[in-house]
Amino acid sequence: MKSKSKDKKLSGGFEIFMAEDESLVALISRNTVYVYDLASKDRILAAKTVSNASCAIVSPDKKYIAAKNTSGTLALISMESGLELCRCPMEMCEGEMPFFTLDSRHVIDLDWGGRVILFDTESKVHTVLDNTRPLVRCDFIHYDFFSKRIYRFMARDFGNSPGIVQSMVIDEKHLDPEHAEFTTLRKFPFSLPDHMKGVSFCKSHNYWLDLGKKKIIRSDKDFKVKARLGIPKSNSISEPKKMWVSPNEKYLFINYGRQCKDVSKVPLGERKNLPELSVLFDLQSGEIVKEFAYDYVSDFTMYGKDSSYIIATWSGTYIGTVE
Repeated sequence: MKSKSKDKKLSGGFEIFMAEDESLVALISRNTVYVYDLASKDRILAAKTVSNASCAIVSPDKKYIAAKNTSGTLALISMESGLELCRCPMEMCEGEMPFFTLDSRHVIDLDWGGRVILFDTESKVHTVLDNTRPLVRCDFIHYDFFSKRIYRFMARDFGNSPGIVQSMVIDEKHLDPEHAEFTTLRKFPFSLPDHMKGVSFCKSHNYWLDLGKKKIIRSDKDFKVKARLGIPKSNSISEPKKMWVSPNEKYLFINYGRQCKDVSKVPLGERKNLPELSVLFDLQSGEIVKEFAYDYVSDFTMYGKDSSYIIATWSGTYIGTVE
């Protein structure tokens, strides 16, 4: 079943932060953080911050926003006033989305060097909790809100490389390097899951896209494979670019990018005029639920027990319902 979407557009985009209680979302655009009430879709705050912001998060007590930019600088912002309280250069490295500890006092930053970094919102001091390098490079690092673990993909080489997947549980009673240690969960002898194509950390399982074998892989939280699912058929003439699985594992969202069999044959100036396609599927049946023509899709998630979706792009974010 296909359906045209009538979604509400919000300012900001790129990467979605959604509070664990699903009460609000935070989005970014260049040097501005936007926070929205998720129930009403009303804007709570628009705050100026660091230039080239890449992501923003909100503390559990809703008192702070932490925004990070592409230079690795972390800015702490008051939710009440919208004013910056401080900036910290951290380790001057871009990274993935950080997270607050449950008491809202600390921000734990995850950078592309594979480092786990603690920032104290009271002392304004940062500490590197872990900077170990068991292999050549960090391919991906991510915090999973469901398992409460940091995952790190370590590669043996550059490019599509073999490697290992590690995890770390943060002990909030002992936030120091001595108690921050990664454990290796699994070795991937051929190639790591490609986070550029999409790795989804859902409530019960993790998923990733294996385009070489044309499968969607389902694993447990230790990355042990449990199932290999076929990629559903769509109306796209392009290969999948990236996929996401909804938190409750009801839906699959695939972005196919520009609709063209061979984009290399299209002049550079004309490529932006090609239509883009993304599709929401029922994960179990593979049935098409909705199709979308939004340009430059960058992130996706769902809420309300997978009844509503959020699609982030480079130029705005769209919220809608499945029905």
